[in-house]
Amino acid sequence: MKRRPSVLKRTWCRLIGRNPYAPRTAKSSGSHLTLNDIIKNYQAYRKDKRIYKAQKKFIRQKEKERRKKERRANQENPFYQLLFSHERSKRVSTDQDGNILYSPSVANTFIHILNSLVSFLVAYLLIYMLYQLVVLITASFYDIDSILYYYKLEFNNHSKLWDRLNIIIITLSGPINSLFLGFFFYNYMYFKAKLYPKLQLFFLWSGLIAFAHFFAGFISGIITNKGFGYVPLWLFWNDFTKFFFAFIALVSLALIGYYSTSRFQTTTNNIYRIQKQNRALFYFHQVFLPYILGFLIIYIIKLPNNMAYDTLILVFSIAMFGAVFFHIEAKPNPFLKLHNSPATINWVLILLAVVLFYFFRIYLAEGLHFIIKFSMSIIPVGGASF
Repeated sequence: MKRRPSVLKRTWCRLIGRNPYAPRTAKSSGSHLTLNDIIKNYQAYRKDKRIYKAQKKFIRQKEKERRKKERRANQENPFYQLLFSHERSKRVSTDQDGNILYSPSVANTFIHILNSLVSFLVAYLLIYMLYQLVVLITASFYDIDSILYYYKLEFNNHSKLWDRLNIIIITLSGPINSLFLGFFFYNYMYFKAKLYPKLQLFFLWSGLIAFAHFFAGFISGIITNKGFGYVPLWLFWNDFTKFFFAFIALVSLALIGYYSTSRFQTTTNNIYRIQKQNRALFYFHQVFLPYILGFLIIYIIKLPNNMAYDTLILVFSIAMFGAVFFHIEAKPNPFLKLHNSPATINWVLILLAVVLFYFFRIYLAEGLHFIIKFSMSIIPVGGASF
């Protein structure tokens, strides 16, 4: 293999007008060159180099455009759709008569995210409060009073009324109630609101968050030994059993999110948003971004008393809400009607969210002490009691 000439040799050959790679001959001497010839050769060399760099840049640009078009043509890549969906452009979907069906814009995107975010926040507060109320009512059956704060439910842990059985029953009541609410909102109320997409979205969020308080609550409880974690703790499960069921719970979260994609599609206000080339961006606006923003808002509201148990429930919910991106091929439920309507802000739900979270943060800051007594007396007609 022929060795490449050195930098100095290549530079000198270009100054004297000779090809550095050509074999040297007797006529190739540069002794007859003048300074003017050397300058001209140098200028010609610089000109050729500029042309070469321009050609190389042009080839790189063409190759970049070719790869970009190739990636755009691949509609099965959800992450490319997420970042480069056609909804980001100012294209407009029209019907056969030329009527505008949907106009992608920053305003529409903001409305979609805001409506879904508010639905998530109200749904979370509803499920969270029902979880705590069921637990404190269950504790009341054992004459154990409780104090409800905005960040936790506090019991008298030094009470002699506690035993192994009622600890399991009380701490299990909240997750079991959440599982029931999950099926109730996800499979019943969701279909009852089939004519109202915004209400459907709220019930869908409620069902998914309720499922999270059962499945993600178990994972969080295993890690923190709080809440749902007291159940395996007082059943004396070994570490393998705990983490085996925690893995099952994590897989269940992912499967619920994976198969809920078609239900999210029916909550759209326009069919154009759930076309195949737009689905990844639709899931990002309707599901993932509201979840992230809602998680941050809830975390800020509970400052400075964020409990690790509740925070980890939202953290592990990412397995459910992130799984929607892996089911791009999902189609809307054929038994539900899709709607074509303008994007409008749900002011009623926004006002409700502001009021509820204000009362939640302000009036539960000092705590509400619940003392609920269940008693029954049966007196016969004669007056003597049993």
